[in-house]
Amino acid sequence: MSQIQNSILELLTEALANSQGSFVHTGDYTVNGTITAETINVKHLTTESGNAFNVGNWAGNTESDINGKGFNWTWAEGNTRLMYRTGRRLWTDGRFDVDISSSYNIDDVPVLYANTLGGTITTSSLTKVGTLQNLAVSGDTVLGEFAFFNSSFNRIGLGTEEPSAAINIIDGGVDIILGSRIQHVATFGTDSNHDLSIVTDGLSRITVKNNGAVNIGDPTNGGGILNVYGVINATSIQTDNRIERSHPLQFTASKDTSIYGLGMIWTGTGSTRQLIMLGGPDRLYTTESIDIGENQCYYLNGVMALGSNTLGPSITNSSITKLGALQNLNVTGPAEFVGGIDATQSAIKAQSISFSNGTHAVTIGATGVNSTNNFAVKVQETDIIYGDSQQINIGDKTLQSRPVKVFGPLSVNINNPDPTLQFSVRGDVSIGGKRFTSGATQPISGMFEVGDICWNSEPRPTSYIGWVCVVAGTPGQWFGFGLIGNQ
Repeated sequence: MSQIQNSILELLTEALANSQGSFVHTGDYTVNGTITAETINVKHLTTESGNAFNVGNWAGNTESDINGKGFNWTWAEGNTRLMYRTGRRLWTDGRFDVDISSSYNIDDVPVLYANTLGGTITTSSLTKVGTLQNLAVSGDTVLGEFAFFNSSFNRIGLGTEEPSAAINIIDGGVDIILGSRIQHVATFGTDSNHDLSIVTDGLSRITVKNNGAVNIGDPTNGGGILNVYGVINATSIQTDNRIERSHPLQFTASKDTSIYGLGMIWTGTGSTRQLIMLGGPDRLYTTESIDIGENQCYYLNGVMALGSNTLGPSITNSSITKLGALQNLNVTGPAEFVGGIDATQSAIKAQSISFSNGTHAVTIGATGVNSTNNFAVKVQETDIIYGDSQQINIGDKTLQSRPVKVFGPLSVNINNPDPTLQFSVRGDVSIGGKRFTSGATQPISGMFEVGDICWNSEPRPTSYIGWVCVVAGTPGQWFGFGLIGNQ
């Protein structure tokens, strides 16, 4: 290059360094040094290795060409990188930090929030979790390599992976089970050849030996008490004070003693209980009640005299003054009922009793009382209930201030009244001389008086609860009352 060309290049370089405004250059331009600028706008940028970086995109012929390419942020104390690595992955030695209200998404589906895993996350290799508020497991579960939950057979094993009952515990070499081996029968005990002990206060109270023996109490500490509030059935009973008998218990009179006053005596709680022989006449005497078994009887000389609900056929006389409800009563002679009933044998029938004065008859039967004419119930010769073929009266018509009380729901002209309603009427009613009726509209026919009320049977918004008659007539003049509206 000539001296003139070098001078021109130096002048151009100095002009570029100190120039202001726009600079347009066509063709290649090489700068051996650093370009410092506030803003550089380029259409295409090629790195020293020949890789193209176009508007934030790295391009290469192979994946290895762009491996390690990305962004680098550098400051005085260090740097942070975000770059591409083979295997279609981005790598950074920094942290990704999103806003607390945002989430990490995969294919536009949230997979991680600030405090929640996405709903599509159903599989994990977690080995530790915090305190769970709820836990639902639909399959087999293992806790601490100690508790095994078998969902196929609905069993729990503690110390065993193959529970043989609903709950199976292996502890200290003992196979403990709790469940139901037989339908409707609970099973609790050991599956191994070991004893079963029920413990309270650290002491064995009941021990079932592996040979079937049952011990009450502890052989060393004692304390065995068996209270039975019921019946003990046993093939044989042995105690430390055994009495074996092969003959009856016999009381024998001697020269100086008699059999009277001898028998069985129970003492120790309360008064003395006795079953002894007494004389004058000879008889057995007891201070307690005698209770025989179901379907058993008392006999006299081999003949049943008294059963649980029957007197024996040989019992023909008694001084009974009160009977219960008799199902049948057969009388072979006249029967007198003290207190006003005196009838002959022909007047008392199996199913009813009839009374007649020749013109009027009343029959009392199993299903009711029947009268040929009228019928009345009187108190002090005044009718309180009266009925005939024309009417039925309840109450004292001569003293109408006398109250009539009905205890229970009352209905008029209703075969099946609502039991939750205390008073039910089918049709119009009159209270205090005022008629109460109902309808979808105010009455358009019928005679009504001032103050009569028609209740609305089809209420709806902006209509009325009912209508009241303000001018008597047929049907009279009506006005609505009780406008129905939103509160």
